[in-house]
Amino acid sequence: MPLALALAALCLPAAASVGPDIAQQLGGRLTPLGAERAGNAAGTIPAWDGGLTPDRKPAGERAGGRYLDPYADDKPLFVITRENLAQYAGPLSAGEQALFARYRDSYRLPIYPSRRSAAAPPAFYAGTLRNATQTYLDKPEGTPQRAVAGLPFPIPHDGAEAIWNVRLRYRGEGREGDYLQAAVSPQGDVEWLRLALRARYETLDSLVRKKGEGVLTYEQRAVLQPAALAGAVKLVEERLLAPPLAWQLSPGQPRIEATSDAGGDTPALGAAGLLDEDQFEGFSGSPARYAWKLEGKRELYVPYNAYRLHDAAQAADLIGAHFLNPQLTRYELHRVWVLKAHCRPEAVCKYPRRTYYLDEDSWQPLLAEDYDAADRLVIVHEIHTFAAYDAPQLLTAVETIYDLDSGRYLATGMNNGLPEWRLAAVPREVFAPYAAVDWARRLRSQLRE
Repeated sequence: MPLALALAALCLPAAASVGPDIAQQLGGRLTPLGAERAGNAAGTIPAWDGGLTPDRKPAGERAGGRYLDPYADDKPLFVITRENLAQYAGPLSAGEQALFARYRDSYRLPIYPSRRSAAAPPAFYAGTLRNATQTYLDKPEGTPQRAVAGLPFPIPHDGAEAIWNVRLRYRGEGREGDYLQAAVSPQGDVEWLRLALRARYETLDSLVRKKGEGVLTYEQRAVLQPAALAGAVKLVEERLLAPPLAWQLSPGQPRIEATSDAGGDTPALGAAGLLDEDQFEGFSGSPARYAWKLEGKRELYVPYNAYRLHDAAQAADLIGAHFLNPQLTRYELHRVWVLKAHCRPEAVCKYPRRTYYLDEDSWQPLLAEDYDAADRLVIVHEIHTFAAYDAPQLLTAVETIYDLDSGRYLATGMNNGLPEWRLAAVPREVFAPYAAVDWARRLRSQLRE
């Protein structure tokens, strides 16, 4: 090869995700986000027909009101209990089987008809199609290059691309609202918290670069109740690969201060040690501590279309002594990507091995399993989502984190009895540390009025 051509080849980026002949399957054999459009051979998973979009919202829905259940007339096809567990064990994850083993006499899963309700806006689909042929990682386990607003790798080759799909899945521009959190003891005692969340989600082509690292997500959380914990505030800037930046104010402190306790295995604000910051919505934050392996797809019973959980009048209606109230849960058979994470030799990880089950229609984690240093399954994580059809996007009705060793569990993200989430872009300037403190104080004052 002539020297000039050799030098030019060295300057070329890594190969793009797929060629145009494969990318043209998006919107045809594949959905715009790369899922299999067709149902399964048994007919127990339907074809994707576009999901729930604004033109398909339920009759009676009104702007600003709570989301209505478009599948309210559905009845369970069957309920998995200890008596028929062997018959249905094949489509159960290791985590669900572990919950059956621990609560053999009472745990059960109501299985409903499968409804592929996930959808995203047309502009996100268009960006995904562009990304399919032009986006690449700048190095193995690196960051996506030339990606516009859309899924970066709709036809992924490996785990490194898959985890970027999780991080850059469609979540809208931002959200605001209050939510409730319950830490449940093995005896069924409940400690309640009310928190507020304000978040802004960036796309790769709109990032504001800061010290060489773009901020992908801005989030601030504040504890509003009970009074003993009220006033705690945490602001986190989640960056592309580097550790997040964070500021925290604890009750009694005079001012908010920068903290190195952020991301990874850092305990989440007010979560009684049951939730770490990289476990929000299944996984959040930098993927750099883990090596990622994509193991293909499985058909599994997963939490989906959790309108009944979201519709309950009070969050207390959701909480059982050892797990969520099965009268309100809904599980369906879906195809999911199986993504495994192994702690890198040079990293320190509370959970050296993890498994994630990702919705093929949205890339939202639906189930996760965390293993300890002895390779024992110790944490089972469920994300009960529903389609916010006016956006359209998926929202979380409740996340549950089950500690198999202690018998404790956490239920978080519930806004039952509270105003519905406000889905809109939040100005970037409100995420300054002083603004986070003012925001929390204002919300507390409103509660006391």
